[in-house]
Amino acid sequence: MNNDNNQKKLRVFEAFAGIGAQASALKRMNINYEIVGISDWFIDAIECYAAIHCKGKKVNVPQDIREVDEYLSQYTFSKDSVKPYDIKRLSEDERRDLYRANKKANNYGSITELKGCDMPETDLLVYSFPCQDLSTGGLGKGMSKGSGTRSGLLWEVERILKELNEIDRLPEYLLLENVKTIKASTNIEDLNKWLSFLESIGYQNDDCMILNSLDFGVPQDRERAFIISHLGSKLDLNDTIAHKKKPRVFDIYDFIMTDYDSDAALRTEADTAQLNKTPSRDIMWDINGIDPITSETTVRTITCNMDRTHTAALFKYDGIKGDTYRRLTLREAFLLMGFTKEEYLRAASLGFSYRKLNKLIGNSIVVNVLVSIFEAMFEEKYKKDESK
Repeated sequence: MNNDNNQKKLRVFEAFAGIGAQASALKRMNINYEIVGISDWFIDAIECYAAIHCKGKKVNVPQDIREVDEYLSQYTFSKDSVKPYDIKRLSEDERRDLYRANKKANNYGSITELKGCDMPETDLLVYSFPCQDLSTGGLGKGMSKGSGTRSGLLWEVERILKELNEIDRLPEYLLLENVKTIKASTNIEDLNKWLSFLESIGYQNDDCMILNSLDFGVPQDRERAFIISHLGSKLDLNDTIAHKKKPRVFDIYDFIMTDYDSDAALRTEADTAQLNKTPSRDIMWDINGIDPITSETTVRTITCNMDRTHTAALFKYDGIKGDTYRRLTLREAFLLMGFTKEEYLRAASLGFSYRKLNKLIGNSIVVNVLVSIFEAMFEEKYKKDESK
């Protein structure tokens, strides 16, 4: 491998890319890198990824809708991230938007259809496969091979790595992210099978880390599991990453926007996040209510549906529905996931509903945590030479 940092770029492929938390983390770093491709089938996620990360990238969309449809027909897309969707049900303008976003994001499509031989040369493969069947909020269906669960899509990565191994193109680095219950007694056997497979093709795995975003500068209590794998040798980076943890001291007003009179957009966003006062919402308040907001305020885990009984946080709010409660605004949720204001505004420019954008941000990864992991992995090897 060429170690000349001025020439060598870290080539990154984002499987299960979502809205691209990994890409956001890499932007924060002073390293040479390139996102060589992503894999996702969820239309909303693809369009949001392109909006956030591909600003200024030009794509010529054919005028002839038949050319658009011919290109899109190569892929399977989903409207709800659960089942395939017939894109012919989209309007012509919507299909053109999808064409543009898919091209901009350099999306290789659904993980089930991705073939190793078609992938670009990759140094780092990140795979944050679906957590629904592992999380405490799910039904505990698990991730067993052949189970057909969404979390079982992990084993599509096994297939792809086998194909890459056959052509001697395995990525040097792998990074797994998922909910901490991946280590629960119901899932540990499958996790160990996965790690044993990786070892069988030459990877060495660092121990599974459970990292909380509270320790990385974000006042959200969100624990997630991460596993670093390296081809040929163990990196042993867990202690290095642990030393990057910060004191749990925050200025909550860097994340929670309550100065509604200073910015009409903040008032509109708060109105959108407001809930009707009903007996069920009163129960939500009793469980999740924060009053008053102080410098020590933290929120619970942001999920893909913040209208659940157990939600990240509720605040008292006197808005268009009177004196009731509100959830986190989408701007606040993006900031609490480590995204920037500019990244939020790019996502918001799509005009998605609260529920749509909530689903996307709730399924993402806290950017700050990824930055610390990537710094430990790549800061020295791929650091930019500012003297050049």
